[in-house]
Amino acid sequence: MVLDKAGNTSLRLGTTSAYTDILQTSSAMPDSIESSPPLEAAVTHSICLQLENLGWVVDERRPDSNVTQQRVRTNAQREQLRKANDGELTHPDFVLYETGTNRPIAVIEAKRPGHRLDIALDQATTRYAIPLNAPLIFAYNDTFVATRYLRNGHPLKIDGEDVRQFIDHFTSLRFVNEGAEILSAPANLQISRDQMIRVFKRQANFLREAGLQAGLERFSAFSDVLFLKLIDEFCQLREHAGDQAPIPPHLRWSRFIDMRAPDRLVYVRDVVWREINARYGPVFGATFPIDSPEIFDDIVSGLANLNFTGTDADIKGDAFEFFLKNAYQGITIKDLGEYFTPRNIVRTMVSMVDPVIGESVYDPFCGTGGFLIEAFRYIQLRTKVTRELKSILENDTVFGSEISETARVARMNMILYGDGHSNVEKRDSFANPEDGKYDVVLTNPPYSQKTRHGNLYPVPSRNGDAISIQHCLRALKPDGRAAILVKEDFLSERGDIGLVREMLTNEVQDISIVSLPRRLFEPYTPTKTSILFFKKRSSQKSVSFYIVRRVGHEFGAKKRTLLENDLPAVMSAFQRTGDDANDLENIENLVVPNSDIRQTNSSLWMYDYKECLPPVSNSSKLISLQGLILPSGHKFAPSKHPEETFRILGVSNTRGIFFNETKLGSEINQNYIRVREGDLVYNPHRVNVGSIGLVPAELDGGIVSGIYVVFRPVNERTLPAGYLLRLLKSDPYQHIIQTYDSKHGAVRANLNWEQLTRIRIEMPDADRVGQFQCRLNAIDVARKQLNDMEEDLRAFVSNIDPSTR
Repeated sequence: MVLDKAGNTSLRLGTTSAYTDILQTSSAMPDSIESSPPLEAAVTHSICLQLENLGWVVDERRPDSNVTQQRVRTNAQREQLRKANDGELTHPDFVLYETGTNRPIAVIEAKRPGHRLDIALDQATTRYAIPLNAPLIFAYNDTFVATRYLRNGHPLKIDGEDVRQFIDHFTSLRFVNEGAEILSAPANLQISRDQMIRVFKRQANFLREAGLQAGLERFSAFSDVLFLKLIDEFCQLREHAGDQAPIPPHLRWSRFIDMRAPDRLVYVRDVVWREINARYGPVFGATFPIDSPEIFDDIVSGLANLNFTGTDADIKGDAFEFFLKNAYQGITIKDLGEYFTPRNIVRTMVSMVDPVIGESVYDPFCGTGGFLIEAFRYIQLRTKVTRELKSILENDTVFGSEISETARVARMNMILYGDGHSNVEKRDSFANPEDGKYDVVLTNPPYSQKTRHGNLYPVPSRNGDAISIQHCLRALKPDGRAAILVKEDFLSERGDIGLVREMLTNEVQDISIVSLPRRLFEPYTPTKTSILFFKKRSSQKSVSFYIVRRVGHEFGAKKRTLLENDLPAVMSAFQRTGDDANDLENIENLVVPNSDIRQTNSSLWMYDYKECLPPVSNSSKLISLQGLILPSGHKFAPSKHPEETFRILGVSNTRGIFFNETKLGSEINQNYIRVREGDLVYNPHRVNVGSIGLVPAELDGGIVSGIYVVFRPVNERTLPAGYLLRLLKSDPYQHIIQTYDSKHGAVRANLNWEQLTRIRIEMPDADRVGQFQCRLNAIDVARKQLNDMEEDLRAFVSNIDPSTR
């Protein structure tokens, strides 16, 4: 038995509860029956609980109530609803009012799990928000919240992130007054990313002066000092809210900030350091890392005027992450093995596993603790926390391991969020397998790592990608759930990875693969990833695949907000059950029987089971390129012809094939391919952005890198090379190429020959080929005329008398 979202006991197969002496259930269910999916009434109860936890007054008997259920407050509002709904009086599930008034500021539509939230938002907007003039619209299906701002139809965002949970009264009024996007603090308190990075880089320079090495040593020392600043701000917030601060005044930043530099260093080292470590365990290192009063004074002064908790509710984690990402002297994020999972992906994965109070959540590669914090927050918001449940939440809910010093940062983050730090350990998870201990596993494992502890697992391997999945599976209780971020090549690679996938398909159930966009982790890594979800049950019947192409923001460093976001629709599809199965036309998805999975070496790559086709009216006319093209070019080693001069060619998405440089064979150490006029050439790592070209007559006999793919049509008369070139560079075919190029190259795009020949095209008829050639000839004539005119202009300018210029 486990505790449900209201703190009551409920049943999930294969789980046990240690808390039956704390909580009693009014009607126990037989152990052989699994609880049914929540209906709208249960979802409504969950909403009430979350609103109460956010400070809304849900009890309508109280005079200060600011929430109504299935009704509105005034006769005028009832008439507005009746008029808008063709004379039928229908009420929103919830109306949130501005406190002390009858002014509706939000409506909430409750739906069963799996219901499409975009449809729910449309219904709530038309039926309720417009007639009531309620600016904020929420839809909820038991795990996922979708939002909309009435004035412009945009989703609500805080600091550029989609709002994915209900919000308190104060924040609601800020949205009403400021619009669909707000900053979590007023603009005059908001610290920009650039400001923060500048400050942190200065701190890195001070730590270098203190003799600390670049990398984790400096990061660790800075984290210690920054934690003292952040926990002081956290204490101030708690006191402002009327709660008790977690540490006494004499240990706080505000106590020592005004001390003289020598006294401050001694006080922090001998008093603050020791007492906080005694209170929270080994949060800090064994010794204070800075021994220079002047340098410590410079660091404290640099942070003194920053207000982190006034900047962003998540700035505590961001502060550490910004420093780790940006403030190293010549060391890169990749060198540290750290990749920071975007928050919208973390929240989606937490929603997929749907943890409840009484369950244990484990991240064996927890980094700075992002998954643990989000799971902690998710459970806390959905639980009516009593003293006993608070102890369970803080001491028996979240568990994490991290091999590096970042484990201390994860503990700090948990303390700053509200605790749960005591179960975060610094250790090598590969060397410490867990057996059936946790209800939920959430993690983003380290990619491409090696381990010497693979012999501890059923499929022994040095490959950390293979061992991390086995560690997660082994750590789960029967019926436990996991959501793991895996590299794309995990889905189809053979060898040890393939054996692990085979084990998964035999030992787990309800496998779902959510394919994420390639550029999601930029600018830190180009690695393409997918979410792997499963339950630890046998008898796998099928695998569900979903494609996410848009995530609500741009890719790259700036991540500018966009309206398009596939995550809510994918979550709705993921949650669908029985009669709640919905129209999935707005997402790309596929369900594959397990019998088909086993016939393909247990591949979990969606496009091993379906074609990616161009948008044509009759797909039966499409023919794969396999019979229409053939490899071309001659591979050789220029170094074997040391006296020969070679023209080295390149290929780009704008210039096509171009002359790059001339070299002697003696200067070239790698293999190349000699190409001829009419060959099509592409860079397999950049063809996804259009780097493909056609070799012109003047570059016949040049050479290209040996990694390039060179081919030509079997019959130039029926499929001209120029026609095929432009087809492959068109938007529909770039989409197909970007789909297929992920199979064998998780870090970089890589469209190999096998994937190229899978692409299907509609063969042009003779008339279309003729029209194409005519237009191509016209372009050639126009280009020659343009070149002639350029020559005439140059000649004209060069013949002008200087005295007349």
